Amino acid sequence: MASDEKQIVAQHNDLIQAVAKMERMPLKLFEIIVGSYDDRKNTDTVYIKKKLVYDLLSLEGTNRNSRLRTAIHELHTNATFHFKTKEADGSITEYSISPIQEIMWNHAQDDIKVVFAPKLLPYISLLQSNFTKYRLADVARLNSKHAIIIYKLLAMNYNQYQYYASRKFNSEKLDEFANPTITIKELRRLTSTENKYLGRFSSFETKVLKLPLKEINENTAFSISYDKVKRGRQIYAIQFHVTKNDITVTDNGLGILQSAEYQRALNSPYTPLLATHQIIDMVTLMQDQSLVLSLASEVYPLYKKIVSDYGENALNKHLSYLKEHMNKVAQKGLTDYLAKAAQNRIDQLKNSSNAQKTEEMPAWTKKSSEELTKKATPEEIASLKQRIANRKKK
Repeated sequence: MASDEKQIVAQHNDLIQAVAKMERMPLKLFEIIVGSYDDRKNTDTVYIKKKLVYDLLSLEGTNRNSRLRTAIHELHTNATFHFKTKEADGSITEYSISPIQEIMWNHAQDDIKVVFAPKLLPYISLLQSNFTKYRLADVARLNSKHAIIIYKLLAMNYNQYQYYASRKFNSEKLDEFANPTITIKELRRLTSTENKYLGRFSSFETKVLKLPLKEINENTAFSISYDKVKRGRQIYAIQFHVTKNDITVTDNGLGILQSAEYQRALNSPYTPLLATHQIIDMVTLMQDQSLVLSLASEVYPLYKKIVSDYGENALNKHLSYLKEHMNKVAQKGLTDYLAKAAQNRIDQLKNSSNAQKTEEMPAWTKKSSEELTKKATPEEIASLKQRIANRKKK
C-alpha cells in the first residue's frame, strides 16, 4: 500500500450512499481495507500491515491489540450495506451485502488478512465507472462517524461537479453538484440518526452538521458551509456549499492535478482504453503526470492514425496483443515501447493488403533487458561507423 498521504480510496457512489451500521473505529478500519485493495491483482484478498492500522487509527499503548481486536470484531459482525435498485417496471428491490467475508491475524505476525465478499468487489474496483476518489489520509484524520460519512458524500458530489464541469455541462446541473441539497430525512438515514436527536433541531444540527463540518474543514482539502432549506416553518433540507482548496501536485503525487494539459490527456479516449486493456493501471494514471503527458504527445497520435485508417477494432486488437506480449523491459520505458509498437503495427497494416493480418512484435521486444542494455564492443562501434560512412558515399 502506498504512503497514507498519497493513498486514494475508490468506492462506487452506490457504496457511499449505502448505510453501514458501524461506529467510528470499524468504519475507519473499513476505509483502510478498501484503500489497500488493488484490482490489478485479480484477488478478493488484501494484506494490511498492523503498524499502518495502528498509525491511522491512532492506537497506542499496551491495549492497542485489544482495541484492534474490538474494531475488527465490530467490522466483521456489524458491517452490512443496504442498497436499493429501481426495476424497469418502477418497483424497488432492496438487498444487503456483508462486505467482509473473513478476517485473520496472528499475534506474532505483522499482517492482517482480509477477504472481501465477492459481490462487493465491483463496487471498489478502480476500473469501474462513476467512482468517487478521496484521500485515505483525510478520512484517517476525521474522528467522528458523521464527519466521515458527510465527507464521503460531499466528495462524491464535488467529484461529479468537476467531471461535468470539464465537459461543459449545463450550469444548473453543475450547481446541484457543487451545492447539493439533502433532505433531513435522507441525512438521518445516511448517518443512522433516525431515532436520535429528535427534540430541538439544534441538537441534531450540532451533532450531525456543525461538529462534523468543523472537523472536515480543519482536516481535509474541503471548505464546506450550509444553509437551511425550509418548507413553511419546518426545516426540510440542508444545502451544502462545497469548495476545494488548490492542491499542488508533483509527479507521483496524488490529488487534483491543476495542469489543463494533463487534464486533456487524461480525458483522451485512449487513456481509459489503456487501463481497460490492463496495460497501465488507474493508480499510475493518477500518480504520474509526466507519463500521461508523454503518452498524449508520443503515443496517442499514432493510436488516432490507427483508428482513422483502420478502425477502432484494429486498435483494440493491437492493445490486446500488446498486453499478452509485454515484458518487464516494456514497463520500464512504457511510452517508448508503446510508440514503437504502434508505429510497427501501422507499418504492418500499411504494407499488407489485408488489414486483418496477424500482428507480429518487432525483434527488439523479444530481447532480454541484459541484451537491450548491453554496451557495444569497440569493434561493433567501428563497424557501425564504417557502414554509416559507406551509405553517405552513395
